[in-house]
Amino acid sequence: MMFEVILKEEENLKDSLMKIYEKIRRKTSDTLLEASIEAYNTARETVHVRTGRLRSSINLERRGDFEFRIVAGYPSREKGKPYYAPFVEFGTRRMPPRPFMKPAAEKAIARVKSSFNLLRS
Repeated sequence: MMFEVILKEEENLKDSLMKIYEKIRRKTSDTLLEASIEAYNTARETVHVRTGRLRSSINLERRGDFEFRIVAGYPSREKGKPYYAPFVEFGTRRMPPRPFMKPAAEKAIARVKSSFNLLRS
């Protein structure tokens, strides 16, 4: 990621810093959105499917400029609503785990890190 700000004589420092701040803010929000969309798609592609209800329950929620959530399943046992996302993700005594949210989150984290050049050799 690269930002270029050219200070001109007629601009004051405060205006220039505000421009830098807005560019960083926009880039951060865009990067988080792109990573969240990638995580959402990964979760939907990797979830174990029997009926398709769990996959269709996976949603991407935007909570603000810098907060995105990927949600799977429902907290209660409403008729026809999949409440069993944690059982699929983490397994049970009788069923092995079939993670779909963790790989999605790992992919999103990797994308954010590479976007901001945080990976160092």
